[in-house]
Amino acid sequence: MGYRRSKSGSSVPGFQELVNLDLKTGQFRPVYLLVGDDPLRMTGVVEKIRKDSLGDAGSAFNFHTLHGDQIGVERIIQQALALPMMGKVQLIWVKNVDLCLGTKDSQDAMEKYLLKPVPETILIMTTKKADKRLKWVKACVSGGFFFDFSPPEGEALLQWVKKAADREGLQLGRHEAEILCDLVGNDLLGLKNEISKLALFADQRGGNLSAEELSRIIMDQAELQGFDITNDLEPGKSRQVLKTWFRLAEWGKSAYEISPLMLSRIRKGAMLSSCRGQGMSDQEIASLTGASPWGFRFLDPMIRGLGSKGIGKAMKTSLECDRKLKSSPVNPDIIIEKTIMELCKKNSG
Repeated sequence: MGYRRSKSGSSVPGFQELVNLDLKTGQFRPVYLLVGDDPLRMTGVVEKIRKDSLGDAGSAFNFHTLHGDQIGVERIIQQALALPMMGKVQLIWVKNVDLCLGTKDSQDAMEKYLLKPVPETILIMTTKKADKRLKWVKACVSGGFFFDFSPPEGEALLQWVKKAADREGLQLGRHEAEILCDLVGNDLLGLKNEISKLALFADQRGGNLSAEELSRIIMDQAELQGFDITNDLEPGKSRQVLKTWFRLAEWGKSAYEISPLMLSRIRKGAMLSSCRGQGMSDQEIASLTGASPWGFRFLDPMIRGLGSKGIGKAMKTSLECDRKLKSSPVNPDIIIEKTIMELCKKNSG
């Protein structure tokens, strides 16, 4: 069972390289270490390798799922050394492998196997983090077994969302994909769930939704609704912001959910305003902070409405609201409403 080594030099290959070098060619490695907070694509890779290497019939006997928090490393190696049952290869998936590799002895045992893996076994290990200073991890890197599964960002994330929507039969435009990414972030499982909701809603409506309808539904259905209540933050607009708060409350959102979201948006707006004031471009700010540059557009109305001085005061006001909610006996809804009126209070004179 041969495979092609990565030619990426010192850089660690990721999901796309695994797709191009392994999944498309069927040349599977004896070991895979998939590292990152991306369970959706990790599971997809395991399932693809299972189907292509074992088929449905072979999976019944030669597919083994182990959990690092329930076993010792000796159980993994014992299974890896065993011969496949009525087949040419077996597949072992070890979830959270780091949890069974906490001692030097366990790490040494794993390193020994990695230096000479069994060709009849495909060992897939997944974990959120892996310390590259450890010998067993170094063995994975040098052997071409280490893959970085950090979630995609920027343009790659947008393309993932659009493709995921296409698979659901949902025509999602770039603007709608950007809104969805800003609301949910790069949590692929969260994005997939939101896309499934949209597809179901579209199907209930006959399958035809305009871009405007999709935008509205995304804003209404996504779990993280932060800029709804900060869009109109400016002097004299308390009525509009209160109306948004009442609508969110009707949807079941509590003051304890809205207050931190409001504070987070105002803080991001203050940061963005300050960096722009120092002459930094949005791309530079995004690069330094890890934020999505297209998400800045949702902060612009608040920044324009409050101004550089007003947004600083707004941050103090929203922080005080958060403190009161944690300590004051006053009804939390009243605290939120008084905060909104304070945020939108007209300047004297």
